[in-house]
Amino acid sequence: MMPNKPEGWLELLQVHLSWYPLMGLRDIYKLLYQGVMGSEHLIASPEGFINYLAEEFDPLLPDRSGRLLEPIRPDQTLLRINLRPFKAQQMELDLLIPAVLETARSFSGNLAELQSAWTGFVQSCERGSISNFDIKEIHHFTSWLEPLGFPAVHHSETYSREYQPAYRLISEPFVHRLGLDHAG
Repeated sequence: MMPNKPEGWLELLQVHLSWYPLMGLRDIYKLLYQGVMGSEHLIASPEGFINYLAEEFDPLLPDRSGRLLEPIRPDQTLLRINLRPFKAQQMELDLLIPAVLETARSFSGNLAELQSAWTGFVQSCERGSISNFDIKEIHHFTSWLEPLGFPAVHHSETYSREYQPAYRLISEPFVHRLGLDHAG
């Protein structure tokens, strides 16, 4: 397992960039945000969450070729579970709901770790370890994030259009309880 140190985050970001080369700054930040802070939306109502998830899940086409699980923390304790590959395994959504709800309830990060992860990303770009992004754009995006207190964001339009993300966050122990393949 990779420690949650700058080099661990760098390695994780490089893996995601290899999977999703059209990731924008918002998508990098969203990955870091989710990896540090957990689910971006507080679940005010489990019933509302369940209904929303079912509405999203029902029309999705199963996809056996997609990655079922994607680590979003260097220590791999928190992952994105992609709904299309999950559906392809013919598993019931009812099995996933308690795991996702419990993950949202139990996982919470801190702003200092998020700021540190973002600073590590910025420094990696400045050093040339990640060369996908314009340094001026990174600094502009950072100057937008800071006064807002590093808020949750949505994926970029490009990422949403090209990759059509449909996932939820799940803690690693639930992956094993559900018998899911963690090989990613």
